[in-house]
Amino acid sequence: MQQFSDTCDRLSSGAATIPLKALDLGVFGATKDWLMLLSTTDDPRVFHYDHYGLGIARIYGKDMTGMTTDAFPGHISAFFSATYVAVGQRRERLLTVHQPPRSVFVSTWQRLIVPVVDETETTVQFLVLNVPENELRAGLEILPVPVLIVDKDHRVCYANKQARQEFDGGGVGPWGRSLFEYAALDLTIRESPGEIMDTGMVQTSLCRHIKHTQIGAYEATISAALHHNVAFYVVMLQQRSH
Repeated sequence: MQQFSDTCDRLSSGAATIPLKALDLGVFGATKDWLMLLSTTDDPRVFHYDHYGLGIARIYGKDMTGMTTDAFPGHISAFFSATYVAVGQRRERLLTVHQPPRSVFVSTWQRLIVPVVDETETTVQFLVLNVPENELRAGLEILPVPVLIVDKDHRVCYANKQARQEFDGGGVGPWGRSLFEYAALDLTIRESPGEIMDTGMVQTSLCRHIKHTQIGAYEATISAALHHNVAFYVVMLQQRSH
């Protein structure tokens, strides 16, 4: 967050706003995966996503590039609209911290919104760093085996990098698909995630995996974790040799 703010300061010569002619996403390096760039539209309450970072899309489960803020449901759209309207009018930076819906496996999103202005000092774009906070999710990303976060109805809410590559071609969702729809896994889980949390017992199960016309097998280790005080399955998969 601090690195992003410092880079914005260099582009803006220390001002709160960034001149449109000085904006260059290339200077942000790998941070670009966590950046959003929005433009104003004919509707003063609706904003267009010109860039939606791959990291954000992977967590949210959808790439919003080319879409607008009113595509989000209900109060989320209203919240986004209010923040961008305020930043645009005041031409000041804004830090927001908010919880996503429970279906998004993130504890909180931290957004730093920076207004981008044209030569008349009118806000025409918004450069946004969007950082997810979730200690469990960050740890899952570095594991060398597939790990799936699954809700009580057996819908996949998150998959780590290894699982995305193995089951979804490296894709970024959408989340909410069943275990079989997402990973072609024939996995039976007996206890609810809450029961696994209560007992502290970790399950181990052998499950089949269907890929094209071949059937493989994984050993699934099933534990549970809390997210927004709701229990979710944590399914770690180890491929079994034939």
